[in-house]
Amino acid sequence: MEIFKEIPQFKKKTCVSIGKFDGVHLGHVTLLEELALTSELNECESVVFTFDPNPEDYFNGNDLLHLNTKGEIISQMEEIGIDNLVRAPFDKLMNMSPEDFIKDIIVGRLKAKTVVCGSDVSFGKGGAGDAELLEKLSEKYGFETEIIEKIEYKGETISSSRIIKALEDGNIEDATEMLGYDYYHYGKVVKGAGLAHQYDIPTVNIMPVKGRVIPKHGVYFTMVETEDGEEFKAVTNVGVRPTVSDEGLVNIESHLIDCPKGRDFYDSRIRVYFLKFHRDEQKFDSEGSLFKQIGIDRSEAEKFFKTS
Repeated sequence: MEIFKEIPQFKKKTCVSIGKFDGVHLGHVTLLEELALTSELNECESVVFTFDPNPEDYFNGNDLLHLNTKGEIISQMEEIGIDNLVRAPFDKLMNMSPEDFIKDIIVGRLKAKTVVCGSDVSFGKGGAGDAELLEKLSEKYGFETEIIEKIEYKGETISSSRIIKALEDGNIEDATEMLGYDYYHYGKVVKGAGLAHQYDIPTVNIMPVKGRVIPKHGVYFTMVETEDGEEFKAVTNVGVRPTVSDEGLVNIESHLIDCPKGRDFYDSRIRVYFLKFHRDEQKFDSEGSLFKQIGIDRSEAEKFFKTS
């Protein structure tokens, strides 16, 4: 996939999709798969047109959390088979009228033969352009449109913001259904306090990915995957570990259930897939009380994995 940071001038006709694409969920995947299929049927290249930064980040100072990093989103597009990604500078186009945006950019530079968009598409200054206007402009400027209806879950539209709220509420089951996959965090294993090893509990610690949504602080049943593809059932604490630390740093600490004792993961990369929220993070009166509870959590996790 070719990635453009400025708006290219295509010479041949393309199939284009316009959107924020601020995460990877069922709604986005449905749209991207339709774009890839349409471009194949029309024997032309597919183009995803989005903004960098996206409008919400631009107006909020890039402080918003996201479901996925830009790299993850790009990887998903490549996997689906998208040919081109245009990440146009938002500040240069934000004052362009909806019609000028379609005429000069989508038709003029991208040479759109077909525009594939969600029914909630918005474009042009203030997001004034919508699906209805897009269809009118398609007749005027000679391109076709495919409007994809919004994907719903439990009667409401799937969106990144809705999934983020579910994760922040610890509602892992709903988040998983809307994402189409188990939400995860990943990173290089760092050294923890070393207390778990005193209790013969294989443990791996990673720091959250900057800018990525962190699920509600608490204890989860998870699956930990190594860079070699090994998988281990685990109990994972997301939070500040108040019993053993007063630094206040958020940490993702996973106690591996089915891992041989003495296994060293330090400095390797892992993924932690969140499967179920178990309980809130607690501060215990002693380390012994904490590890007694971890034993209980591990027993509950084993029951969960036997029935799931």
